[in-house]
Amino acid sequence: MGLRINTNVASLQAQHGLDRSSKRLNIALERLSSGSRINHASDDVVGLLKSENLRSQIRGIAVAKTNASNALSALQSAEGGLSQLTEIAQRIREYVLTAADENISAADRSNITTSVSDLTNEFNRIATATEFDGNNLLTGNYVGKDFQIGPRANNYVSISIDDARASAIGQVYTLTSTTTLDITVGSASALAALDTTMEINNIALDAADFSDDGVSSVDGDKSALAFVNAINNISGSTGVLAQVNTNSYVVTYATSGDILAADEFMVNGVSVAQAAYTMNDDTDMTALVAAINNKTNQTGVTAAIDTTNNTITFEANDGRNIQISWDMAAALTATGYLFNTIGGTHAVSVGADSIDEIYRGTFKLFSDENFTVDNAGPEIASSDAATGSLNSSTSLNDVDVSDAAGATEGLFILDNVIRQLQNRRSDVGSKSIRMEIAVNELDIRSEAFSSAESIIRDADIAKETAELTSSQILQQAGASVLQRANALPQIALTLLQS
Repeated sequence: MGLRINTNVASLQAQHGLDRSSKRLNIALERLSSGSRINHASDDVVGLLKSENLRSQIRGIAVAKTNASNALSALQSAEGGLSQLTEIAQRIREYVLTAADENISAADRSNITTSVSDLTNEFNRIATATEFDGNNLLTGNYVGKDFQIGPRANNYVSISIDDARASAIGQVYTLTSTTTLDITVGSASALAALDTTMEINNIALDAADFSDDGVSSVDGDKSALAFVNAINNISGSTGVLAQVNTNSYVVTYATSGDILAADEFMVNGVSVAQAAYTMNDDTDMTALVAAINNKTNQTGVTAAIDTTNNTITFEANDGRNIQISWDMAAALTATGYLFNTIGGTHAVSVGADSIDEIYRGTFKLFSDENFTVDNAGPEIASSDAATGSLNSSTSLNDVDVSDAAGATEGLFILDNVIRQLQNRRSDVGSKSIRMEIAVNELDIRSEAFSSAESIIRDADIAKETAELTSSQILQQAGASVLQRANALPQIALTLLQS
C-alpha cells in the first residue's frame, strides 16, 4: 500500500477498533451499574418480550396472593361466626332436652322458654353481624363470590356460604312414610312383604339391608324402626337420613263383642288383662287402659283413653310395632268386632275365636338437599315414586318448648341445626385449606418466574466484570495504536524534506 497523507487508513481502523472497545466498555459499565443485562430493547428484543411477560405474571401473582389472603380472612371470619353459632345451638339443645321431660314445673318451663328465646335472638344477631369488608357472610347473600387467585383471566375460586340465620338454619326436605295395618282373624299372619326394589337417590335398598329392630314382638324386620336402621346404614351414599316417629295407634272402642273373663287380651305378646270388659262402657275401658299401662315396661306401649270420643290411643315412643291380640275362650256367637280402627271397621264373623292386629308406625326421611324415592312401595307412598319437600317449619325459629311434645320435635330441629352448622363449617374449612394451598402455590410459582426472569434480564456480574476488564485493556491498546497510526503521515513529511 502506498504512502498517503489525505487518508490515514490505519488511523481509521484504529479509531473503529477503539470505538468498538469503548462501546463494549460502556455496555459493561451500564450493566454493572444497573445490575440488568437488558437496559434497552436493542440489547435483546426476544429476551425483553419474555422478561416483560414474566414480570407481568410475577406482579399478577403478587396481587393474586393478596386476593387469596383476603379470601382466607373472609373464610376465617365466617368460621368464627359459625363456631359461635354452634356453641349457642348446643346450649339451646340442652334447654330443649330438659323441656322434653313432662315432669318439669310450669315455672321451669317458662324460664326455659325465655332462655331459648334469648339465645335464639343472639344466634340471629351473630348470624346477621358476621361480615368481612362490608359483606354479610352468614345471611345467605354471600353467594358466588369469585376470588381472583391467579395471574391469568379466569384463575378464580367461587365461594358461597349458605344462610345460617335462625329463620333458615334447620330446614330440611322431608318425606313421611305411610303405615301398614295387618288384621288377622282366626289365624296369625305377617305383614305384607317388603318392596325389595326401593331406591333412594338411585341407591338400592333391598331385603338384605333389613334386620330385626330388637324391640318389636312380631315382624321386627318390617317395622318403621327397621326401615330407619336400614336407610341410615346407606345414608353415606344417599345423603338421606331417617328418624322414627312415635307409633301412635288410635282406635274407637266398639258397641259389641265384649271381652269375657275367660278371654285373654294381649299387647305385643304380653297378657295385660284376663277379666270381663264391656266394650261400650267407659269405666271398663278405663280399667283396661290402666291394665295396659301396668305392663308398659314389658310391652313398650302406653295407652290413653278419651271417653268423650270413645277412643283409646296406643303409643310406642321408640317406633316399635304395636300388636293387639284378643284370644277368646269361646267363639263369638254373634257378629261383632274388637275395635273400629282408623283403617275402618274390621268385622269379626260368627265363630271367630281370635283377633290379631299389628300396626306398623311411621318414619320420616330427611335431607338438606331434595331427594327422590323410586319404587317406593306402600311403605313410603301409594305410587312408585315420591319426592321430598322443603319443610319450612323446621327452622331454629320454630323450636317450641311450651310443652314436652314441642320440645321433642325441637330436638329433631336442633340436631338438624347443629348438623347443618357443622356442614357449613366443614365447607368453609375446606375452602380455607384450598386458599392456603393456593397461597403456597403462588409463592412457588412467583419464585420460579422470578428465577426465570432473572436469568433473562439480570446481568451476570462475573461475566460483565470480565467484559469490563477486557474492554478496558482493548481501549488502552486501541488508544496506543491510534496514537501510532496518527504518526504514520509524518513519514511523508520526511520524504518531502529530503
